[in-house]
Amino acid sequence: MTWLKSKKTVAVHSGNFHADDIFSVALLSLYLKEKVKIIRTRDEAVYGQADYVFDIGQVYEPEHKRFDHHQTGGAGNRVNGIPYATFGLLWKEYGESLTGSKEASDMIDKKLVAPTDADDNAVDICADFTYGVRPYTVSDYIVYRNSICEEKDRQIVFEELVEWAKNIVQMEIKVANKFLIDREKIVTVYNSTTDKRLIILDEDYEEVQVLADYPEPLFVVRPAPAISAWKVYAVKVKGEKFKNRIDLPVAWGSKRGVEFAQVTGVADALYCHHQLYMAIAKSKEGAIKLAQIALEK
Repeated sequence: MTWLKSKKTVAVHSGNFHADDIFSVALLSLYLKEKVKIIRTRDEAVYGQADYVFDIGQVYEPEHKRFDHHQTGGAGNRVNGIPYATFGLLWKEYGESLTGSKEASDMIDKKLVAPTDADDNAVDICADFTYGVRPYTVSDYIVYRNSICEEKDRQIVFEELVEWAKNIVQMEIKVANKFLIDREKIVTVYNSTTDKRLIILDEDYEEVQVLADYPEPLFVVRPAPAISAWKVYAVKVKGEKFKNRIDLPVAWGSKRGVEFAQVTGVADALYCHHQLYMAIAKSKEGAIKLAQIALEK
């Protein structure tokens, strides 16, 4: 039996699909810059003739385009201990080329690829549920799509999900590369600032948390073009998502409009978040004044 190879063929296992095999096919399609022919089978005589074999066959041989992790001993672990699934093996092979840099590739591995691999290998990376709930993941979404998918529709749904996964990977590549560009610009401003407790940015960079890598910054002022205003942000403790190095003044919490302006003495002060991590003023000068007042408290 010989395939008429008008385009590359990739074989994955039939039956239930998972995030691992869906993202693997999506990644290959992006890397090859073409839509691949997807063969879902467990017949070795069939999958043995495919150009790429993913998540089946018990062989990990990148040079022969075989990427499975179900063989005895698996296909290796990351430095942090998370074992590779097929998505991770492919990302290790093609991620840097696809993203344009090792740093961007490593960022996406940590954010998307490694968590997907962990789930596929039954490694729980979110075991401590303080509130008795857990995150909803891309793997969960695909599991639930399986649960409501009839067998006759499985190939169609698989291919639909591959396109969905391609969009996610493409978005994360853009996000990672934008982060690296923005980080360089933010660090340049940091290096040129005299009083490094307050960093003033003239562009709306989302990734201000990179300043947690440095010991001095406490507040950041940056524009908020969507609301034609300027914001003051508290820099977070390094490694923390919500804990501020220092809060904005307690008396400002939830204040807005005239009341906030009166409390602060800043005429164009607009609002302070009740969790004391962000305040808004109409002007750049007003936002800087709010930050300076907060530093004096």
